[in-house]
Amino acid sequence: MAYKTFANGFPLPASDLNNFLMNQSVIVFADSAARTTAIPSPVEGMLTYLQDTNAYESWNGSAFVDINDNTAAIPKSTVTTSQDLIVADGASSVTRLGVGADDQVLSVVAGDVAWADAAGGGSMTLISTTSLTGSSITLSSIPQTYQALKMVLKGQYYASNSGCVIRFNSVTSSSYNTDSTFNSSNLGFGGTFINIENSVATISRNSLTIVDLPNYTDTTEWKSAKCYSQTNTIGSNNNVSYRSTNAASNISAAITSIDLFPEFANFSGGTVQLFGVN
Repeated sequence: MAYKTFANGFPLPASDLNNFLMNQSVIVFADSAARTTAIPSPVEGMLTYLQDTNAYESWNGSAFVDINDNTAAIPKSTVTTSQDLIVADGASSVTRLGVGADDQVLSVVAGDVAWADAAGGGSMTLISTTSLTGSSITLSSIPQTYQALKMVLKGQYYASNSGCVIRFNSVTSSSYNTDSTFNSSNLGFGGTFINIENSVATISRNSLTIVDLPNYTDTTEWKSAKCYSQTNTIGSNNNVSYRSTNAASNISAAITSIDLFPEFANFSGGTVQLFGVN
């Protein structure tokens, strides 16, 4: 179909109205050569359709360009899994970033966008869960990849009235001290263990003891511990005992194992969980 330019005074028959106005809002040509012949001087914004390539092209002021050109679009195949993100890995180049683990945040690691553990409030990873039974428990091969440790005793009780004490790295010498007094002068390290709770009943009564070890990987400094316990001593369920203990050890090596043992009688039940904290 030809392209027609109307001049003032030209008659406008119905055939011209249909062919050149109604049918040529998008001007149709067999190919680009026919378009060049019909429109030697295109106007910016003029829209055409080429039948040989099935392409809609518009004049941008200097050339006809495909209005559906997707060569600069990001292909859907870039992402492969639910919750994927698209990030730039260079100029005009993108890559896929898979979803992070639960509770991670989007961060910058070594100059790259990446998922990372949240800072500040931190996160805890369960290292081990061990049943409390017998005369002693050893938590060994403790990973050295965390900033701190948290040990949680749940539902612990004993063969007779007792409480739990701990040692680090199986050191049994007088290398421990607790805040049995507020007078901090000349206390020294005279204990052979850290007592982390008061006496506990001989049946399970919702006992809970928590021990925080903040600097366990340090290889030069003394070790410290903060202990909290809620226990039910022998008697009624209303007989609740609380204890908060600050403790220290002059052990300078990194803590790689923790020994737990009853002060007077064997463990009869409960569990101890060890968490790594970041």
